[in-house]
Amino acid sequence: MLLYGVTERIQKTKTMANIIIRPKSREDWLKERSTRIGGSEISAVVGMNPFESAYSLWRRKKGLDPAKTENFAMKAGHYLEDAVAQFYQDASGRSIIKRSAIDWLYVNREKPFLSGSPDRTFWLSGNKADGKGVLECKTTQKPIDAEDLPRHWFIQVQWNLGLAEMPLGSLAWLTQGREFGYKDIAFVPDFYGWLVEEGEKFYRDCIIGDREPEARCVADILTKFSRSAAETRALEEVFSGEPDKAESIALACSEYKEIKDQISALEEKKDELEERIKMCFGEAEAISYGGLTLATWKSAKDSEKFDAKAFAKDNPDLAAQYTKSVSGSRRFLVK
Repeated sequence: MLLYGVTERIQKTKTMANIIIRPKSREDWLKERSTRIGGSEISAVVGMNPFESAYSLWRRKKGLDPAKTENFAMKAGHYLEDAVAQFYQDASGRSIIKRSAIDWLYVNREKPFLSGSPDRTFWLSGNKADGKGVLECKTTQKPIDAEDLPRHWFIQVQWNLGLAEMPLGSLAWLTQGREFGYKDIAFVPDFYGWLVEEGEKFYRDCIIGDREPEARCVADILTKFSRSAAETRALEEVFSGEPDKAESIALACSEYKEIKDQISALEEKKDELEERIKMCFGEAEAISYGGLTLATWKSAKDSEKFDAKAFAKDNPDLAAQYTKSVSGSRRFLVK
């Protein structure tokens, strides 16, 4: 029997259902990942990723949009994997497998378009015969509830466990560089099976079959329809046969207007109070009452600003060379 009630040794299967790829460089690793559906992407396929939709993923995989560029947060998360892994080793008492720190992939042998790239692996116990587990290392600015983990994190662990054929994984996180936590996550075969089905269907129908996924969020709509057309869509036609949905949108518009009016009234009251308070400052930068500072109104540092209008007036030909047309954004207004 393994730890935490996991009774089956997945590692004992006679024929491993995965192959391991160890690219020579991080660039090669990124290329390998780009041709497959990975652990950070499957949650988008099933609609549970707050940062990406199936539609935006499809556009990237089809080359319609460029590959994601590594921003500061992504780079910091990559650099801090070692720190999170060390915190995990200290807190759990388990040994991180040093070789797992390299960029590598598990690939499904029968479905090579499905892959996983765990941040680390670790020994389940001091007895190496008990096997390995998968570790995902996260850095975040938001507080994390161990009993209510982000869904896309949980899905990533399940995905990598299934591809690696391991019974137990852990999710470890570092919050604002100050708080550390981790949680063990047992493999759920049925859930993983569903993920594989959805991943295979997405790859077959959308990537190979060129079927465009539905737009599921406002970002998808703006990508797909960046410019509005001079037409009106009747909700009765959009939700043909579903009158309740059409009515719910009509009610949403009514509620939106009510809330907007309430916000306007509050903004007006706020401006009125701000005006009264500011009249008490004179040239002082703070006001107090009973020895306690109530408010401040400080001067910002002087700065320099480029006067584009004056430059264009004095140098019209030069300004024209550096002037480009920018598409107008779609303006939302509830009538």
